[in-house]
Amino acid sequence: MEIFTPFLPLLQGNIYICIEFGEIMAGNPKDIMESLSAKFRAISDLCKTFENENGALKDRLAQREQEMQALQKRYDELEKRYRNLKLSKSITEQEGSSAAETKARFARLVREIDKCISLLNE
Repeated sequence: MEIFTPFLPLLQGNIYICIEFGEIMAGNPKDIMESLSAKFRAISDLCKTFENENGALKDRLAQREQEMQALQKRYDELEKRYRNLKLSKSITEQEGSSAAETKARFARLVREIDKCISLLNE
């Protein structure tokens, strides 16, 4: 089993020395272990805090993505309605025609389509 070397206690005479992130801690081994234990707890607590924050951020991101999809869907629907309105307006405004003339033109188009369908069926 490999020991993480910055925390490897070294024995020099009767004094334990622990190399910790470039610092040298000398003194009673029990004090050194308590100090390291406290620092590990602090790091562990910080890690848990970051994990919780990360989870919250992931939840917010998922929510924003759902909102974006809903807005995109609404945009596509409105775009389709706009194109249809534009087309219908261009048809009704041809040569200043009235609503009755437009209705008659559609009726003629429907009759022509019906004729084409009957010819295809023969």
